[in-house]
Amino acid sequence: MDYYLTRRVEFEAAHYYRIPELSDEENYDLFGPTSNLNSHGHNYVLLVTVKGDAVASDGMLINIKDLDSIIKEHVVAEYDHKHINLQHPAFIQDSSLQPTSENIAIQVWQSLTPYLQNADLHLVHLYEESTLSVEYYGKDQMVHLTKVYEFSASHRLHSPALTDEENKAVFGKCNNPYGHGHNYVLEVTIKGEVNPRTGMVADIDFLDRVIEKQVFSRFDHRHLNLDTTEFEKVNPTSENFVRVLWEIVEPHLQPVALHRLRLQETPKSYFDYYGDK
Repeated sequence: MDYYLTRRVEFEAAHYYRIPELSDEENYDLFGPTSNLNSHGHNYVLLVTVKGDAVASDGMLINIKDLDSIIKEHVVAEYDHKHINLQHPAFIQDSSLQPTSENIAIQVWQSLTPYLQNADLHLVHLYEESTLSVEYYGKDQMVHLTKVYEFSASHRLHSPALTDEENKAVFGKCNNPYGHGHNYVLEVTIKGEVNPRTGMVADIDFLDRVIEKQVFSRFDHRHLNLDTTEFEKVNPTSENFVRVLWEIVEPHLQPVALHRLRLQETPKSYFDYYGDK
């Protein structure tokens, strides 16, 4: 029987993205301001998840003190208050290896695996920013990247398949004829192999442009029932909304693979959709 244990650590580090054979202009076109040789930095948040059976003698999957010690010695010590390009052995040895979150997550996996004797590494989840993170499960170069967006909209929950009385009974105050609103939080998770040249799963600017054009221009500061064609005849529940968002976004991301959309309607609830697979 597998149990899963996750530990959270933080570290601060600087880096830049740069392909040496390209000019300053070409690097900027590819990486934007992250190509600045003077570097920039992040307060990284790292979640390490291990899995395994509980040991009969002590009832633990792994001693948390032992796990913390491994993470501190083999990860935090290599990154914290360091310049990754100039001071981390893996990125010094291979100057073509960009210190993106994707590559850092893979390097963290490789650094931890040899030292976990009584548990298996399940997931490395690295946050570069609160709105940008990557997940790595140890499968070759396959990485999941998540970008978080926020927009505002109002709606009224009212199903054309129900009578007015039934709608009031089902949706309560959410059936208010004048509507109500939310600050929607949309998490877009894409997946793919890391590009060996750029160190990325996909161009973040490309992802931002797709969401701006396909989501924000349609729904931000709109009344879903009254201002959008998508919900003229569809009840704008979050279940329907996240499906509609998938149908709008997914074709415009190709060839990038959309893995999951998560729509948070309130801090108390969110809805995940993985397409029709």
